[in-house]
Amino acid sequence: MNEITKYTKLGINKIKDVDILENKDLESITKLSTELQRIFEVKQIWRTETEIRYSVLNDVSFPTTASKYFQCVREQDGFFSNLIQLSCEYQKTQGELEILEIKYDAISENTKLAKAQKKIIDAEIKQNKFGLMNMRLQAHDRVREIKVWEKIKLELIEKEDFDVNDVEKHQKEYYEKKWSEEMKIGQMTNHADLFRHSKANLDTLQRSNNIES
Repeated sequence: MNEITKYTKLGINKIKDVDILENKDLESITKLSTELQRIFEVKQIWRTETEIRYSVLNDVSFPTTASKYFQCVREQDGFFSNLIQLSCEYQKTQGELEILEIKYDAISENTKLAKAQKKIIDAEIKQNKFGLMNMRLQAHDRVREIKVWEKIKLELIEKEDFDVNDVEKHQKEYYEKKWSEEMKIGQMTNHADLFRHSKANLDTLQRSNNIES
């Protein structure tokens, strides 16, 4: 098991092993080891709940409750699919690490070539260990975001009654509001292309509605 909490310790030990830093630089990094471990564990990987609510699900891009809900559906599904792929990549990396360790242990000669080969394999072993730790951190954050999308989905269902199984049922209302808002923004900002594109889409939708009625 490649524990996330060992990331910085393993990293500093590897830096020491290869003698890449001057002593003063190594001392500086070593003094910062606790903080470097903390920032590795708390750094932002994907979006925070604040970003999701007010940047992704903004009222111009998703002006209706149903449109917000189905964006949650798309995002949640995407994150779960990526989590599955990441799990496969994790297993593959684990296997590669095991093979490298076997190769390392199999080198028994004490020749210059053997020593050089062990150096290369040892570096590849460490790279795989760092990679596994990063994947574990990514997997954890993917689960966090999946849970946020679920939380918001439940809030939206409580807020308004709509069909959660048919994305198309809400789309005419959604696009009408979206393109109307984009037209206003186009006028306010003198963005002619945005205004023209939104108006063309909205006019087409409204003509279709008039024909159907």
